[in-house]
Amino acid sequence: MPSRKIVANELAHVLRQISHPDRIRLLLKLQAGEQTVNELGDILEISPTRVSQHLGVLRAVALVETETQGQKRVYRLAQPELASWLIGGIDFIAHRLGRATPEDIDQAKQLWVAEAVDPAEQIDRAA
Repeated sequence: MPSRKIVANELAHVLRQISHPDRIRLLLKLQAGEQTVNELGDILEISPTRVSQHLGVLRAVALVETETQGQKRVYRLAQPELASWLIGGIDFIAHRLGRATPEDIDQAKQLWVAEAVDPAEQIDRAA
């Protein structure tokens, strides 16, 4: 199989694994750094069971890594620039977001970029 076909197949496989709204939200939330399943579930309002299932899919394609720290397991992006790539990709699909205004799109991008800070800092800011 020619190398371009192999790479295209691999890329398509990874993109299929990303192509769920909850997985995209998880990847963007992990740009802030290591987080547990429960932390992610609370922030994103997704059950821990669903978070674990989605993280399992993302781990299978090496987008997310895990580490055990004492009694807890934390997850992080294997390549943090993935979140920036996803945010930047919004510009390529903005014309297809018929229900979202340009202001909605800009606000979503700004919020995701802002979430790249440490989760503890976000809690301090919200208080």
